[in-house]
Amino acid sequence: MSERNVVEHGYEKVEVTIKASKLRVILPKGENSFVRFIERDNAFERVGARLARRLWIKFQSDIYQILEEGDIEKLKWVDGVGDTAAQGLIKGWQKYENLKHMAWFEKHEIPAGIAMRLIKHHKEDSLQKIQDDPYRLTTFGLSFKQADKLALTTFDFKEDSPERLIGAIEVAQLERMKGGHTVSTHEDLFPLVDKLLDNSELTSYALRQGYETAAFTIDDVGHYHPAGMWIMEQVVARRLAKLSITDVWSHHYDEALSKAMANLPFPLTERQQDAVITSLSRGTSIIAGGAGTGKTTVLRVIMAAYMNLGVQVAAMALSGRATKRIKESTGFQARTIAGFLKNIGTYDFEKPTILVIDEASMNDLPTMFRIITSVPPSVRILQVGDPNQLSPIGAGLVLHDAVDVLPTTTLDIVKRQEGSTGIPEFTRLIVDGIVPQAADFGDHIRFHHVSRKDINAKTVELYAQDAENTQILSAQNNSVNQLNELCQSACNPDGKLLEFVLEADFRHLNIREGDPVIFNENNWDRDVQNGTMGHLINVGNSQTADEENPGFADLELDDGRTIPLTHDLLDSIRKAYAITLHKAQGSQFKRVIVPLSRSGLLDNSWIYTALTRAEVHIELVGDFRDFEAAILRPSSADKRDTYLRTLLEAQLASLDQAA
Repeated sequence: MSERNVVEHGYEKVEVTIKASKLRVILPKGENSFVRFIERDNAFERVGARLARRLWIKFQSDIYQILEEGDIEKLKWVDGVGDTAAQGLIKGWQKYENLKHMAWFEKHEIPAGIAMRLIKHHKEDSLQKIQDDPYRLTTFGLSFKQADKLALTTFDFKEDSPERLIGAIEVAQLERMKGGHTVSTHEDLFPLVDKLLDNSELTSYALRQGYETAAFTIDDVGHYHPAGMWIMEQVVARRLAKLSITDVWSHHYDEALSKAMANLPFPLTERQQDAVITSLSRGTSIIAGGAGTGKTTVLRVIMAAYMNLGVQVAAMALSGRATKRIKESTGFQARTIAGFLKNIGTYDFEKPTILVIDEASMNDLPTMFRIITSVPPSVRILQVGDPNQLSPIGAGLVLHDAVDVLPTTTLDIVKRQEGSTGIPEFTRLIVDGIVPQAADFGDHIRFHHVSRKDINAKTVELYAQDAENTQILSAQNNSVNQLNELCQSACNPDGKLLEFVLEADFRHLNIREGDPVIFNENNWDRDVQNGTMGHLINVGNSQTADEENPGFADLELDDGRTIPLTHDLLDSIRKAYAITLHKAQGSQFKRVIVPLSRSGLLDNSWIYTALTRAEVHIELVGDFRDFEAAILRPSSADKRDTYLRTLLEAQLASLDQAA
């Protein structure tokens, strides 16, 4: 999106240009638009604007139903429409086969986007599917209230119809999944279902029936599992459990490990050695630990040892920033998980292979399911991460549920930060739910007590003191946007504005030369990932552009590359004085500023994750009561209801008995 200020007739206005990433075809809803629709499409033979206008005046939007039914005689009711024109209309309409039910959807006030998703899925059976079960529409985005109205008034469903009761349970489960849960009890679902049915007796009846449908499963103890989550947790549990019982070692492993450790600047600790040996000998394992505990050193040794064994190493992480850190710290190339899945064909799985998944605490269940089902069962999997960090955005928990069930080594604090910054000890207090006292702070960790209304001003003031080494981390997008504007005004008000001519129009983005920027989308052709950061330079005078990639400016990326800011990147960059914590996960910065708020998003894991992004300095800004409340607030992962751990334990017990 781009904006520019325009003065016309003495009035100033802002023109906003939006580049759409998706387009949706909808039926014309007015006379003029219908006429243009018919007139401009050669598929409608021998039908011009005059006949099209007469058709609309006569039938209005019912014309679509007439065309769908192929009712030539009814079309001929309009003066001037004979057999030839009527047949031309019917033939032209056949071109829009995917839209043939749109008139019906429009009549019943079903949004076009939902209708198109349904048609894409069920094709010619769409109407029949809805007539059989109108509540099916909730799967495609229609609210339960809208589907309920359609079912009760149009199709004469009863309030106690099984389809209605099942539909309410499915919608309630979807609401639970949005909260990260993969399983629900009767008590979890009752208030959600009752809110939809508005009848406690009917709700109790619905939940007592023990329905088994394609949409959810009820286990032996009466827990409800959405079908997708149930299948994913089963598949992930079986694969990981089976891999975990693999336990091999030979003299080849000794040789490969010895070679991998030859150039280490210092010997591994006993716990680090355990992590390396477990990872090499088991088909799947976990290395857990916080920042500064030596995960990177261990990972570098493991990957080098596998390479020495001739094993294909596929390293990956969810975010682009995390993949950059893997490459910098280990020397091994890494891809985002999306990049790995997109380029799965470039790997030779005939060779022994290990997947190394860093920052694994960020991975939700669907992500792990996609990874596992994309590779052969023999492929090993190593998860590396900190289970005390933020839980995934999507539903489920993988690393959190698997820690200490699968072979796990939890690393202790090492010397990288201990005794110098105090950050590891400070963040350990947070994890343990202990509110730091005055003595726990120091030169490297400071709390700035300000009123809530002054948080942004103080944050900007602190940022300006050492902008080059500082990153602001916030919980909410609106706060991020406000801080970015304030920081730009305070620190870079005179930077050259990013202005350009695009499609013969003069436009600009409110980003200035010298601003820090972040990508919020992947662009595989340009080798930038969601989360890649850098600075805008050379506005209007790109030094890296060429005829193939003409640029409006240059982007000096944190990985050392400088690339042209081309047309295809314009919509994916944002100012990055402040970013959300999820964008920062997997990254570290010399100095971190954390503006606090009363948001429920701030819990123990959020505070811990934010503070562990800092290498040297932490600046906390706000009301200490909000800081204390966040530390004592249970982490979101602790409040998620999932089933993977139970399934893993059951699978391992079954494999143990079989052995």
